[in-house]
Amino acid sequence: MLARHEPHPTERPAPWRDDVAVVIPCHNEAATIGKVVADFTTALPGAQIIVVDNASSDDTAAVAAEAGARVVLESRKGKGFALLNGFRAARGAEYVVMVDGDDTYPAEDVGKLLEAVESGADVAIGTRLTDYEAGAFRSSHTFGNRLFIWLVRGLLGVRTRDLFSGYRVFTRRFLDVSPLIAQGFEVETELSIQALAGGFCVTEIPVRYRARPVESPSKLNTFRDGYRILVALLAFFRDYRPLMFFSSVALVLFAGSLVTGSIVVSEYLRTGQILRMPTAVLSVGLALLGAMSMIAGLLLSSISRRAAELAVLISRR
Repeated sequence: MLARHEPHPTERPAPWRDDVAVVIPCHNEAATIGKVVADFTTALPGAQIIVVDNASSDDTAAVAAEAGARVVLESRKGKGFALLNGFRAARGAEYVVMVDGDDTYPAEDVGKLLEAVESGADVAIGTRLTDYEAGAFRSSHTFGNRLFIWLVRGLLGVRTRDLFSGYRVFTRRFLDVSPLIAQGFEVETELSIQALAGGFCVTEIPVRYRARPVESPSKLNTFRDGYRILVALLAFFRDYRPLMFFSSVALVLFAGSLVTGSIVVSEYLRTGQILRMPTAVLSVGLALLGAMSMIAGLLLSSISRRAAELAVLISRR
């Protein structure tokens, strides 16, 4: 007969959290998902544990269900698709925890993130780069993370210490007004940018990051997913900072027009003839494209502002 575990007199039982849902996107995480579900069930008694099985070819769904999770199936492969499905399944929760299913984020740190959102933040991000086990990061992933952090700060003004953290807590208010369209690993970037665009309060809390178990290899491909994230980042820059984006394009075009035009003008002043007609046409064309780019930036900036105003009005209803 198993001995019953009695809590230590100084231990305080975890509070009942039926206002919280934990969304865990998974692709082939049968080796770890059972422990992740058990850990969060213990850390957040009463919380709804939602495992989104993202086209797994192993027993992820069965293991998660046996551990007590509610399993949601998502046939479209991609972390973004899985999270969107999970967020829809968690509509009744006031706070939504997002965490990976690879057992790299400790469930005992979730209390710090929930405390942050209950104290006024709309998004709490568990940052990994200050406290992590040896071997938790591949060198290429660490370099890519820091590179994209620098790009996001420079292009979009998003101040973050960990752009790709998979451990976050959101308020219902944030999820209800933030349209997410990312399909893959770029979803973390979009979540950070949506928080900036919506003027939401974001706080970052250091959490312990563990190395992945050997039997659960990383699904992130450094070059393929890095390229997708870079393309998505440029698209976010275009959509959320249209005036700056198209002004930068216009500046490059005007510079090209100036260089090519200076060749034509210098020859004309020297000979009195336009000897390079194609170069002259190119210079004029670049100048016209630059002017069009500037006008497009002004128009799209105005449209973006009106869209933001409408979003604020809708959120107040």
